[in-house]
Amino acid sequence: MRIIPTVSAWFLAAVFLFAGIDKAFHYDGFLNALRSYAVIPISWAEPLAPAVILTELWIGIGLLLRPWRPRAAVTGAAVLGLFTVVLAVNQAVAPGSVCGCWFTVTLAQSTGSHITQNLVLLGLALALWKLPEAEMDGRPKRVVHETPSAPI
Repeated sequence: MRIIPTVSAWFLAAVFLFAGIDKAFHYDGFLNALRSYAVIPISWAEPLAPAVILTELWIGIGLLLRPWRPRAAVTGAAVLGLFTVVLAVNQAVAPGSVCGCWFTVTLAQSTGSHITQNLVLLGLALALWKLPEAEMDGRPKRVVHETPSAPI
């Protein structure tokens, strides 16, 4: 079933695109959320914010484009892994801090459900990355058969 990987890629792309666009529209709020993280130095918030937004947008676009999908999926998995670790450490060090995600939907405190959500999305990104190329892009992979050469 090639539809499942495609729909999964589109879903993950929508998550990353929405997250990046949402942070861009609520830039000041995102900056304040980054500044509230106990694990991120306050001086890093300003240069880090555009990098996070652009990375999320690149991953989202990459997941929509078949040739970029494997790279975008592994990059998305790495980013989600990093976000999850930062959220978990921040939650342990500064419980109740703002997570910095989903400003349009809710400006929520970082909780275990955010960490679980990231782990589920991380698993989806890894699954997309590990899919064979033929399943990833929906096109049959061209197989070249070599014939053994006879000894001389």
